Amino acid sequence: MKRTSAFLFFTLLLLFSAKAQYDIKLEISNTKDDTIYLGYYWLGGTYAMDSAANNKGKFHFKSKDRSLDQGIYFFSNKTGKFCEFIVSDSHNMSFKTDDSDWAKNLTVKGSKDEIIYLDYIKKFNELTAQFKELSKANYSKEVYSEKLSVLKTQNDSLKEDFIKRNPKHFLCKVLNTSIPISFPDFEKTYKADGSIDSVALNQVGWNYYKKHYFDNMDLSCAGLLRTPKEIFSKPFDNFWDNMMKYEKADTIIYYADSLIQKTNACYEIKKLFINEVTRRYLQDNVMGHDRIYVHMVDKYFKTGVVDWMHASDIDMNISRADKWRNILIGQYVPDLACPELDEHSTWHSLSQMKGKYKVLVFWSVECGHCAKEIPKLAEWYNENKEKYNVEIFGVHTEGDISQLKTFTAENNVKWTNVNGMYANYDWHAYFDIEKTPIIYILDTDNKILAKNISSEKIGMILDILEKGKLEL
Repeated sequence: MKRTSAFLFFTLLLLFSAKAQYDIKLEISNTKDDTIYLGYYWLGGTYAMDSAANNKGKFHFKSKDRSLDQGIYFFSNKTGKFCEFIVSDSHNMSFKTDDSDWAKNLTVKGSKDEIIYLDYIKKFNELTAQFKELSKANYSKEVYSEKLSVLKTQNDSLKEDFIKRNPKHFLCKVLNTSIPISFPDFEKTYKADGSIDSVALNQVGWNYYKKHYFDNMDLSCAGLLRTPKEIFSKPFDNFWDNMMKYEKADTIIYYADSLIQKTNACYEIKKLFINEVTRRYLQDNVMGHDRIYVHMVDKYFKTGVVDWMHASDIDMNISRADKWRNILIGQYVPDLACPELDEHSTWHSLSQMKGKYKVLVFWSVECGHCAKEIPKLAEWYNENKEKYNVEIFGVHTEGDISQLKTFTAENNVKWTNVNGMYANYDWHAYFDIEKTPIIYILDTDNKILAKNISSEKIGMILDILEKGKLEL
C-alpha cells in the first residue's frame, strides 16, 4: 500500500483539460425522469460528469470551462437506462429521442460526425437484434451455422464499408481496434527428420503477434482512452497481464520502450503507458521484475519525461529506484556483520560463510508468517545443506533476542543466527525491508542469484542454478 500510494498522481489522468465549453441539449418525449446524467468512459470505467433537471422533457448540459474531449459519451438515468454518442467535431449538439427506446430513436443536430455515427450504430443494433433472435430460434445445427455466417458477413461488410467511406472519422479508429492481426506466411522450420517443427513455427507466430499487438490501435488518438473497456482498456491490460506475464525482464523493457516511443504523438496515451508500466512493476512480485521498475524510473523519471507528476512524487520514485538498484539480481551484497546477542558478543558476517551458495534470510520470532516459514526452512536446510553446499545467515530483525534462542532450539534451527539490532551498516534501508521473512540466495562472493522467494522454492532454484538455466 505504501508503494501504491506513490501513484496517486495517476488519478490526474481522470481530469479533463479546460479547452472549450460544451453546450448539449437533449429532448426525450414521454419521459418521466426528473434527472438525466451526462457520462463518459475512461479506461473502461464509467463516470458521471454532469446532470440536468427535467424541463418539460428537455435537459440542458452546459459548461463554460470544461471540455468534452474526443471519445464516446452517454446519457443515463437513475435506473441505468442509457444511450451512447460520440464527441468529435463539435461540443454543441442537440439530441432528440423517445423514452420507449433512447438509442433507436436518437437523432442529432449540430455534428456531422455524430449523424454519421448514429446511422452506423442503428444499422449495427439491427444486426445485433438479429443475432439475438437467431440464438433463441430452434434451428438445426446446419441452418443455424448458415444463418450465423450470413449475419457475420453482413456485420463485417458494414464495418469495412464504414471504414472505407469515412477514413478520418473517430469511429474508424474504434472499429480498427477490433480487426485481428493478420499474419504473413512464415518460413517453415524443419526438424532433423524432415518434419515441420511446429513448436518453433508457433514461437515465430507468437513473437510476431506480440510485436504487432497494437498495430490496429492508433496510439496517437487520445479518444480511445474514452471508450468502453473492450475497445482499449481490456486489450491494454491483456498485453501486460497475460502476454508479458512469463517474459524476462529484458523482453518487457524492450516492449515498454518501443511502445512508449510510438505514443510520442499523444501526450495522454504516453502518460498512460509510462504510468501504468511503472505502477505494474512497482507492485509486481515476480522475481527479477523489479529491474523493470528501476529502468522506467531511470529512463522516464530522471530524464524529465514525466513532467505531469509533482516533484515530490518524482523524487520518491527516484529514491526508491536507487535503493532497489543495489539489490537487483546480479548485484553484490556488501559484507553484512552482526553479533549473536549484543554488540559485545561474537560477531558473524556473510564473508565467513564459505558455502557455494548462501541463503540470507531476514526474519523475526514476532512475525506470524516467519513462525510458519522458518521451521520449513530449517527442515529443508538440515536435509540439503551438504547436497547443495549451502549455508544460511539468519538476521533477526526485531524482538526479544532471548525468544530467538528458544524458538531456534524448539524448531531445530542450526544455521547462523545474528541479532540484526546491531550491524556494520543499515541493512534495513539497504535491502528496503518492509516485511519478513525475506530470503535471498547469494553465491560465494555475495552476488545476488535469487530473491524474495519462499522456503519451498529454494531447492528448485538451486537445481536450476546448478544447471545454469536460471534466466530472469
